[in-house]
Amino acid sequence: MAQPGDDQKGNEGNDTQFGDYRCVFRPTDDALFIMMKNSKTKRTFENTFSKSTLLEMDLKQPIDKVVNLLLDAKSGKTEELSFKIGFGDAEGETKGSMNKSQQCQPEVSQQVSFDKLSKSYLKGSALYIFVNMDNNYFSAEYVFKLLEQERDDMDILRDIMADMQQEIDELKKKKENETGVASWYTTHTGGGNIPMTAALLAPTLDGMVTLSQDTRTITVNIPGTYRVSLDVNFTSCTGAGHLIQIQLNGTQVGSKYGSNNGGFGYLSRILNLKKDDKIVFYTNHIYATNQYYSCFTVEKI
Repeated sequence: MAQPGDDQKGNEGNDTQFGDYRCVFRPTDDALFIMMKNSKTKRTFENTFSKSTLLEMDLKQPIDKVVNLLLDAKSGKTEELSFKIGFGDAEGETKGSMNKSQQCQPEVSQQVSFDKLSKSYLKGSALYIFVNMDNNYFSAEYVFKLLEQERDDMDILRDIMADMQQEIDELKKKKENETGVASWYTTHTGGGNIPMTAALLAPTLDGMVTLSQDTRTITVNIPGTYRVSLDVNFTSCTGAGHLIQIQLNGTQVGSKYGSNNGGFGYLSRILNLKKDDKIVFYTNHIYATNQYYSCFTVEKI
């Protein structure tokens, strides 16, 4: 007869999430270590179950198979397995405790009823994990009791700081994967780095780029792949043999010669840009133009 946890792929990835709880199911020194840590309240519940304790619970398979059973039940991928948690008296139905300086094996005694447990934490409660298996040929229930761990203020503060950093990193990664665009025009005439007169389209991705105070330099704030382009024509002059460039950090990355047909027309480059990269549009001469005849665009793609 097949046993719970059989036919699985080992126990990599046994540090996972269940609701607000980070879950760790780990074989260690011929025992099973289980930890449930609430990511919001920072309360941590844990215990270590020896092979003999697991045998008393009728879990006769190797510990890595028990880990697979817990992972499969928690994943909810099959109706045959269920994973539930509840809170109850830490000194009640089962004996044994564990804290940071001492580990005692939990003793299996009276059966714990899930219906009698609380769905929310009460001070001094233990956390109970219920794993149920029910199919046409096998039915079983396994109960794991975890005890709350004492934690000092510094432990909690470190957790809060780690969570904040994780949220910041996730936001940064999300920003890096988002797209956005910004576009400006100019009324400048003459040569040099071209100042942007005003925005045709303000940055659609918050914080993507910033424009310098003199409006001649665009600074990248969010790294990624960008399309940088210009489209410049003149309002009246037919032009001459001048040039216009896209420059990155002072180096030419795109150039176009000749504005003899009433402007420079369109020029673009695809660039992998880093944070704090600087973009300027340079010309040795530009004739009169405006918002209808010119645009300078930075697009995160």
